[in-house]
Amino acid sequence: MPLLIAISGHHNSGKTTLGRFLVEELEKRGYRVGVVKSTKEEGLLTDREDSDTFLYRKAGAKLVVLLQRDLATIYCSMDNENKDNFISWVERFFWDYDLVLLEGFKGLKGLPRIWMLREDEKEEFILQSNPYIDLVVNLNNRNLALEFVIQKLEENEKREVFLFVNGESISLKAFIRVILKEILFGFLRGLKGLPEKIHHVEVIIKEKYDR
Repeated sequence: MPLLIAISGHHNSGKTTLGRFLVEELEKRGYRVGVVKSTKEEGLLTDREDSDTFLYRKAGAKLVVLLQRDLATIYCSMDNENKDNFISWVERFFWDYDLVLLEGFKGLKGLPRIWMLREDEKEEFILQSNPYIDLVVNLNNRNLALEFVIQKLEENEKREVFLFVNGESISLKAFIRVILKEILFGFLRGLKGLPEKIHHVEVIIKEKYDR
């Protein structure tokens, strides 16, 4: 599962500039990086009301994908106010990425957070009014943000087993992760036709229920 890190800050603080810098530098180092950007706009439609995708969504489809030759656009219903559901959705959607940068999301707690400081802001005041900040930087010392992210990525690589129930991430103790991994890999060793090297295993179990 990917590491999630928020890049927050006030308007025109350079959040996107920092995000682009991190993406470019981390991609050079072989990391796969995704981005989710929030906006304060409400009712902003990125889909025309007379388009087929819009009509499918209006009919009730919760997930619609427009596939072009060189680009895929995804429209899905989201509950951004529910922190647990949103984080689990991001983790599942970017399951094969190393890192997802969340630009904005000042109110989302429980994630590592980098704050972009504007020239007219004081770090002491920002830390007093925003207690959920791990690092404060500006564009002059953005390499500190890169070092911070790389350290977090190295720590995240130690987590090898993830469990989701009904789409929500379940916290596992270290010994439980070891037991689950050993049981599953023990089962796989008895199967034929598997790749010589296994770098990722995903099991989905669906239980039938009355609709």
